[in-house]
Amino acid sequence: MDYFWVIGGGLLQIPIVEKLNKLGIKSIVSDVSSECACSKICDYFIKLDIFDIEGHLNSADELISLDNNVIGVLAAGIDAPVTMSMLGEYLNLPVVSSEISKIVHNKAKFRQKMQEIGVEIPLYKEFKDGELRLFEDYLNAIQLPFIIKNVDSSASRGTKIFHDRNEEEEVAIFREACNVSKSNSCLVESLWMGTEHTVETIFDVEGNFHELFITDRFFDYTSGFPIETGLKNPSSLSAEQCKKCYELAKLVAIGIGINIGAAKFDMIYTSEGPRIIEMTTRLSGGFDCQYLVPATTGKDILLIAILTALGNPFPKTLNKITLPNVGLTASVWPEEGKISAITGIEEAKQIEFIAHVFLRKKIGDNIEYYNNCAQRVCFVIASAPSLSQTESALNEAISVINIKVQK
Repeated sequence: MDYFWVIGGGLLQIPIVEKLNKLGIKSIVSDVSSECACSKICDYFIKLDIFDIEGHLNSADELISLDNNVIGVLAAGIDAPVTMSMLGEYLNLPVVSSEISKIVHNKAKFRQKMQEIGVEIPLYKEFKDGELRLFEDYLNAIQLPFIIKNVDSSASRGTKIFHDRNEEEEVAIFREACNVSKSNSCLVESLWMGTEHTVETIFDVEGNFHELFITDRFFDYTSGFPIETGLKNPSSLSAEQCKKCYELAKLVAIGIGINIGAAKFDMIYTSEGPRIIEMTTRLSGGFDCQYLVPATTGKDILLIAILTALGNPFPKTLNKITLPNVGLTASVWPEEGKISAITGIEEAKQIEFIAHVFLRKKIGDNIEYYNNCAQRVCFVIASAPSLSQTESALNEAISVINIKVQK
């Protein structure tokens, strides 16, 4: 039996499994939770942590011993590109090398690589968990503003911007950043100012670079924590600005050595042009390429990635804009406490131009203080012919959704 292996089984992997089902391809899903969203719609489920590389390789051996064959592997919208690369290499499948995935997954190593390529980087320094004194001395010597961030985690965990000194909070973020990083370390960086964007690209099986899309990202920095509040596609950047983003993405991706698969960048467009915050060798999360982009442009980014992972030629038609809409995402932000009731979801889904409504928590779950992007409870996606229509639909949907909490 031939299988396509999807790493991760959450909401963002549902459309991958559904596309495989439509293609008539059997799917394997690996996830630490046997109750994950994809466990009931895939053909073969493996209870396995997405970061457990050895477990994935052992599971591959077991499958092969039972006369099964894995014909493709993909991690999309989930922070497991290293697992994908290691598994793909082990099975001799078309994936970006694990060496490259490991470099870009580590922000410090990626900074070093960009410096070798000759691309501008922020001032930065890495500190290990046991280097608190060195960390404190460094902060006393640098200029504000600066950002403390994790080295190899996602969703802005252990990340905070400082415009003023606060030694107690600095130490707290240092410890959290080190704790959530597999490398047990954190970065201190100078801060770039500008608009923030996802720049999504992919290399086909022949090593050709393809532009996929650019999405604007909006953040609330009120608390110092970078909390993403929404997305906009297509980007509000000009055609010339988009061109510069893609040129920078291509330069860095090729400089690192990528010749197949996704190359996704988080960029800031400054007064001096685009600057790279970080990149990864997987497709974007945040319901972006999975739901926002298809609803807004008609592009099928996930199917492009699936076909590439299968070793097929680049499907140009899937990367063409067929829906010239404007898409936005937003969220409902309930206060801290335990969720006691959720209403208005179905009503919101019936509003014209509302494409999707997703809940990541249920009644009985706790709402915690918002200090990273993974804590958002609700995602609403709207897509309409004009920005005003999209904004109107989104505001109406947000107004009817009510998430009550008990403090």
